[in-house]
Amino acid sequence: MKVHPVAKLFPSLSATELNEMAESIRKEGLLNPCVRQGDTLLDGRNRLAACKLAGVEPRFVEYTGGSPVAFIIGANLARRHLDKGQKIALALEIEPHFAEEAEQIRRKKISESRRGETVENVPPSQKSRDQAAAAVGVSGKLVSAAKAIREADPVRFEKVKQGKLSVAKAKKEIKAEHDKRDLADAQKKISADKRRKIESVCDLRVCSCAELFASGIKPDAVITDPPYPQEFLPVFSELAEGCKAAGVPLVAVMSGQSYLPEVMRRLCEHLRYRWTLAYMTPGPACRIWPVKIDSNWKPVILFGDSDLNVRDVFSSDVSDKRFHEWGQSMGGMADLVERLTKPGQLVCDPFLGGGTTAVVSLALGRRFVGCDIDAAHVEKTKARVMA
Repeated sequence: MKVHPVAKLFPSLSATELNEMAESIRKEGLLNPCVRQGDTLLDGRNRLAACKLAGVEPRFVEYTGGSPVAFIIGANLARRHLDKGQKIALALEIEPHFAEEAEQIRRKKISESRRGETVENVPPSQKSRDQAAAAVGVSGKLVSAAKAIREADPVRFEKVKQGKLSVAKAKKEIKAEHDKRDLADAQKKISADKRRKIESVCDLRVCSCAELFASGIKPDAVITDPPYPQEFLPVFSELAEGCKAAGVPLVAVMSGQSYLPEVMRRLCEHLRYRWTLAYMTPGPACRIWPVKIDSNWKPVILFGDSDLNVRDVFSSDVSDKRFHEWGQSMGGMADLVERLTKPGQLVCDPFLGGGTTAVVSLALGRRFVGCDIDAAHVEKTKARVMA
């Protein structure tokens, strides 16, 4: 009699344990019959072997249910204590067997369907992934994540299987390694291109925000810090219109808070609002005299359809006004660029100022395009980029 392949996934008893079971069967007989489906043994592999050792004729019952795989899993899980990692690994092993069962059921339905009925008319069965997950008591998403870990890093998957590493931590470690590799590759390419011709990786122009977008640029992300005073509010409309026309998938706009309702109105008129991020500023609080508020943060308003996962608190390391009176720190802008974009992407800042966003973008393996209406600011940025 052949043993079902899923039953083989569970380890057999040791020689000592098998002898103990055989002795029990000699004395008390076989209390629980073995379960088969035709000539395939589903459950009772150890009991069958013990009967042979004891010289006792085994008893069988025929399985008549709809899913032998689910039956085998349920019968074995009831007798074994598996940790979460072992259950996840087991789900991956049994998923193909559920898929095979589903295919057999599908073929049977097709053969029994009336003449002329197409395959598409046969109702779809539950996903094999979800069946396997439900059978062992974990989530389908967890099984998918474990499968990705097994494909990306078999060594780490073994640690998950052994319960030494959680799926979440394994995913985080693999992502960190991939990000580090991608950044190193992008930085290498950016450096090589920069040596050949700086314009290939950093495009700096003397023009307005509207003129920059009218030129046809297609950035992957806009990360910018426009001027906050009331007389500059129209630039937020220019920015929103330009980003909309260019189809920019991620737009992050730093803003003061005194005119925030008007800033939001102008931006939301053209862009899809996603979230407001908190950009924490260091040192003593900034006193906003008209409203008597001491502030240690400013909003970064996030727009667009990017599916990038974003944590909504960012931090500046120091207050840095060396290159512009309204300038942001290298550490703070690097935090924004690194977490909102990917290596190799084109970052845009149409309010260049002292050029900090340009400098950190190139350092992080991103390409850059930006502008300022003040030629002196553009020249200062060029000097910082070339340094």
